[in-house]
Amino acid sequence: MPSARIVDLLGVDLVENVGIFIGGRERVDYEELSSDERKAVLKCFREGLQHLEKVSPVIAADIRRQEELAVKAAMIAKGVFPESKPIAFPSETGTIGVAWLFPGAIRYVASPSSDNPAYSSYKLNKWEIDLTEGTPAYFFGDGTNYYRACSQANKHELILVFKNGVIEFGSTPKIDTFRMYTKASQRYGVFTVEPLVEVQVEPNKAIYQYPTPLGATIIYHDFDFMWGFMPRYSGTAVIKLLGLVFYEHDLFPDLPSTWIS
Repeated sequence: MPSARIVDLLGVDLVENVGIFIGGRERVDYEELSSDERKAVLKCFREGLQHLEKVSPVIAADIRRQEELAVKAAMIAKGVFPESKPIAFPSETGTIGVAWLFPGAIRYVASPSSDNPAYSSYKLNKWEIDLTEGTPAYFFGDGTNYYRACSQANKHELILVFKNGVIEFGSTPKIDTFRMYTKASQRYGVFTVEPLVEVQVEPNKAIYQYPTPLGATIIYHDFDFMWGFMPRYSGTAVIKLLGLVFYEHDLFPDLPSTWIS
């Protein structure tokens, strides 16, 4: 299995144009995709993008230019999972599936533990987080326990969150400050959003987009990750992360497996 520096694998143009948060993981295993595998990744990506363009052309424009990053993430998933399996869309037995990110892929168990560290402030099966102003909340991790994607046998996953892919719905966006770090590197402090994030990105739609200046991020099954934020209002927030999940078929083989209980 070949290994490369992440910046070399992704390419200078991709890194500079999109930005990638690597969190101290400088090298990663990868495996080249066949033409059919590349087509599977692009089909999944483009089908989702096509609908996103109907909902929010502004946000879709940000996501569209990350198409090649989706392909690179698939290469990394093939390389870091214990078994080399073909990429497929939709997944089939014996393959690595690719899908747009959904709540069950983040909180893949109901009760996180050291063996299944699906720690997150998200409610089970929902893009909802209960917030208390002045108390940190977390997309990934919980402030004490780090997050890792699923590492169960034949159920490994890898998550890609696109740059500027944090989208809130509702009357008023509730976040000003974020922090993203890993157990390997806590070098970066907080980053903030510009004050006009409260302005809707699409006319007459309560859609708000948070910039993520550290870039897109890849979340592994074997690398501890934390992504938190400080809410300035209390209440239940609906915040959706635009991204992809790559997973061994046995993790989500049917509909009941996507509902975590």
